[in-house]
Amino acid sequence: MDFNQTELFLRLILAAVVGGIIGYERELKGRDAGIRTHTLVSLGAAIITMIQLEASRWVLEFAINNPEFSTILSSDITRLTAQIVNGIGFLGAGTIIVSRRTVTGLTTAASIWAVASLGIAVGMGYYFMAITSTLIMLVVLRLVKGLFKIDRTKQLEIHYKNREQTLHYLEQTFKDNSITVVSADHSITYLEDGTSICEDLYTLHLPTHFNMMHFISHVGDYENIIKIKTIKTTMDN
Repeated sequence: MDFNQTELFLRLILAAVVGGIIGYERELKGRDAGIRTHTLVSLGAAIITMIQLEASRWVLEFAINNPEFSTILSSDITRLTAQIVNGIGFLGAGTIIVSRRTVTGLTTAASIWAVASLGIAVGMGYYFMAITSTLIMLVVLRLVKGLFKIDRTKQLEIHYKNREQTLHYLEQTFKDNSITVVSADHSITYLEDGTSICEDLYTLHLPTHFNMMHFISHVGDYENIIKIKTIKTTMDN
């Protein structure tokens, strides 16, 4: 299939948009891979797909214009592209770091994967595709995070005593502040003197313009609360 520049540009934009929509939904859920990560993966996949289509078209046209070579030509040259994509995945995985519920390097891994597709495009002579994709990627990496600043999902680690009483207090406090509990992990540490310390990790979806510091100060004043802190769950960069 022969792409004109308008069609190629629209497909790249659409690939970025659909990937971004899924990333937006995942980021609202507090997942590690957010808007930029999904957008770059979708964009890279579109680039590689169109390269394959263009390569197949070139083989077909060459076979028509040079019938003496038709028996030895094959559009399977794109198998090399697949090997590059598979190989770059291991390099991208090496940039992802998981440490104490914190994930870093996802966008870097996605950008490495997408940049590999740019290299393939340039190597095959698809210059407009490569330049256009580079510009879109720069917009994604530099501007998207500012335009879609999502910080309404937070993780809160709370250490406390008197489990039943404190849980009731926390549930009521979340409700009074219009906070939705996305997930909660509970654990209990039993001490030698027979007492116990509860350690809960809450993933919370916060209302718009929520003052987290004021909320922490308010909850921390409760007599059973021993320790409370926020946890950075995602560093999508």
